[in-house]
Amino acid sequence: MQNNLFIILEKLWLIGAIAGIIFTVYFLIMKDNDSALFFFGFFILAGLLYTLRKGQRKKQEAFLEEKKKKGEN
Repeated sequence: MQNNLFIILEKLWLIGAIAGIIFTVYFLIMKDNDSALFFFGFFILAGLLYTLRKGQRKKQEAFLEEKKKKGEN
């Protein structure tokens, strides 16, 4: 259950990072550098949070796997 929450949050931040890239490129094409800079910052933040969530999920999976192995012995 908790692992599913980590996966959902991870994917939401990935979608946010992709949206940040798309909007950054769009505003650069439209020559609106202030908006492009804002969305570039959003892209950096979303990418960082995606990476942190992914690492958190991997650690949680490893912990649960280790706990499962200890329970079988």
